[in-house]
Amino acid sequence: MLISSISGWKPGPQAQYGAAKAAQIHLASSLARELDPAGIRVNAVSPGSMLIRGKRWDRMRQEKPEVFDRFLDEMPGRVLVSPQEVAEVVLFLLPEHSRGVSGANIPVDRAQNAPTPEGY
Repeated sequence: MLISSISGWKPGPQAQYGAAKAAQIHLASSLARELDPAGIRVNAVSPGSMLIRGKRWDRMRQEKPEVFDRFLDEMPGRVLVSPQEVAEVVLFLLPEHSRGVSGANIPVDRAQNAPTPEGY
């Protein structure tokens, strides 16, 4: 299981970060094909922007509420992803009942458009 980011397939500022995350998505697909004969599945989970206490978006919400409010326009429901939502997708991919899923990139982003307030 690789934790990538929507920045790996939705371009935004910090090209080097996006390129690294895109590489993880590609790696999941390639490794899944290579390791399938051994019964090993590989997937990537790509979270969108998460609201985590004390981190970037939480600080922006407190220090620059007008910028944060504009950023919420990137999410149709105007709600950022929670770490628990990402964890639930990871847990779904681990057990036997998802054994047919391999080589996938699963976005957990609430249909987020651009990965940052700066847009694309």
